[in-house]
Amino acid sequence: IHATTTMSASAPAGEKFNEALKVMGVTAEQFEAEVKKGFIAADTDKSGGIEAKELAPIVENVMNAMMEIGTEFTKSEKESAVADVMKLVDQNKDGKLDVKEFGDAMKLGVLAIASALAAKSESKSA
Repeated sequence: IHATTTMSASAPAGEKFNEALKVMGVTAEQFEAEVKKGFIAADTDKSGGIEAKELAPIVENVMNAMMEIGTEFTKSEKESAVADVMKLVDQNKDGKLDVKEFGDAMKLGVLAIASALAAKSESKSA
């Protein structure tokens, strides 16, 4: 991951996501391909949807990456993270994420990591 660009705080969400991909050196096409591969890998029971128990290791990995950058989480934040992500992206409220919803969850992860990198970069330059 290359943190060469800082995120613009005033940019709309879609623009922030595109900035985040640039920071990470990933194209939109590469991201979409990774989402599809990730969905297949995460759907361990092959039900065609990602349930909270299948999303948990991914959310944990994102949080671990953020902690390595310097973000701190309370015990409560750690415990509620998967449920919070499911609540945010499970648009049809069926308790499972389809490919689009899973992609939205991955976008949240990219934005969170990029934001943590930008905060770390800003704290070093301050």
